[in-house]
Amino acid sequence: MDISEFDLIDSCFAPLSIGYDEAYALKNDAALISEHPDRSTVVTMDTLIAGVHFFITDPAEDIARKCLRVNLSDLAAMGAEAFAYTLSMAYNDNIDRQWVESFTSGLAADQKLFSVHLIGGDTVKTPGPLTITVTCFGHVPRHRCLKRNTALPGQDIWVSGTLGDAAAGLKILKGEASSSISEFRQNLIKRFRVPQPRTELGCYLLKDSISNTAMDISDGLLADLTHITKASRVGANIQEEDLPFSNAFNALMNQNKDLKTKLAVTGGDDYELLFTADRSQREKIIKLSSTLAIKLSRIGIVEKGDEVSLLRENGSLFQITNLGWKHF
Repeated sequence: MDISEFDLIDSCFAPLSIGYDEAYALKNDAALISEHPDRSTVVTMDTLIAGVHFFITDPAEDIARKCLRVNLSDLAAMGAEAFAYTLSMAYNDNIDRQWVESFTSGLAADQKLFSVHLIGGDTVKTPGPLTITVTCFGHVPRHRCLKRNTALPGQDIWVSGTLGDAAAGLKILKGEASSSISEFRQNLIKRFRVPQPRTELGCYLLKDSISNTAMDISDGLLADLTHITKASRVGANIQEEDLPFSNAFNALMNQNKDLKTKLAVTGGDDYELLFTADRSQREKIIKLSSTLAIKLSRIGIVEKGDEVSLLRENGSLFQITNLGWKHF
């Protein structure tokens, strides 16, 4: 890259800190977070690697958005309101200044959209693949957040948005699936490249005491639901016919219903919110869906025991051996 580290920071990254005074234009060794005494800070971090979590040929703006948004999704799953993030990037010789400028333009657009600011980070050179780590900061009312270990038997299981779109988009990018409808194809690819964190939804679930239990779907519906059931020491029953699908996903996968269901519940990268709530909250959730213009679907029920079951419409068990993405 034909620019020094500090010149790159000054020209491309420091402008992203404007509006957060205690970042000191990224010129100090660290930033300050002066938290309100009635709030708790929520911290999350994700590392994304070219060839693993995104394609190096993806638009730089989309890569930037994904790196930030997967962290915002974690905060949403805690019911937290985001306010800042740090960014660490390990570049290789294939990354030039024009790419970085496109990358930071994507960050700038999402900073405005989600009301966050860059407050620090690091840039290094690597002979390996492009590696990006974002640490995101949010806040919740002091000592309150959505958790994984508070699901109770009898509660409804809900999910936001639609399932399987990102996994289908990945299949298209890998040449393993195709769609004759250009709009559908682009929609599915966009769901993989640029997830939509349900930040407002998470905050409402906590603020209005609609739910105590949530997490985002990154590894696949069944894998992430199992994280909740194990932490809460409960079981769960999911109904196949209640799973929400987009028109694009339906059009691509309708020739193979079993594959469609399998991809939707194990594919991952949805970054939708999965949460449980008492039956008494159903009317509130329906109104919240309308208020936020987000599809919210009741897909099952929390049960006693330790089994997670996916049932077909005829009541038979849908057999799944691999619940979702495994990092190791």
